[in-house]
Amino acid sequence: MVRYCRANLLDILFLERLERNCFADEAFSRRLIKNLLVNPRSVVFKATTPAGEIVGNIIGVFKNDPVILTGRIFSLCVLEPYRKSGIATHLLHILEEECRFLKVGQIRLEVGVLNTVAQRFYVQQGYLQTPVILPGFYRNGTDALIMLKRLS
Repeated sequence: MVRYCRANLLDILFLERLERNCFADEAFSRRLIKNLLVNPRSVVFKATTPAGEIVGNIIGVFKNDPVILTGRIFSLCVLEPYRKSGIATHLLHILEEECRFLKVGQIRLEVGVLNTVAQRFYVQQGYLQTPVILPGFYRNGTDALIMLKRLS
């Protein structure tokens, strides 16, 4: 059974390894992960096995847009052997609940234009693709599209 809770600084090495495993070229640095863990405008949730192995995480950040408090999914990662088991969905729901608690009005995210698996996942969770394309968003030059979900 997988356990879900907030990550903390003691998890930093495991989170860094998880990022590298999931995103290779786009993985967050240890320094950025540390900053996200201590920043009061961000939240990191983790999924762990009964043995204590971190097998997934989600990182959200919050900012005041001119009209509405907005959350941003900065990263959602689940190790390959644990995918398709509901972990990503559960992590996403935990983040969305945290956003509702904080009175966040909408959540946005960026996803690669070629990452149709992730796009389908987010659509199934109620996210809508906006018309905005971010050219060369990723280090390898791939474009990203923005997806958005309004919370109520």
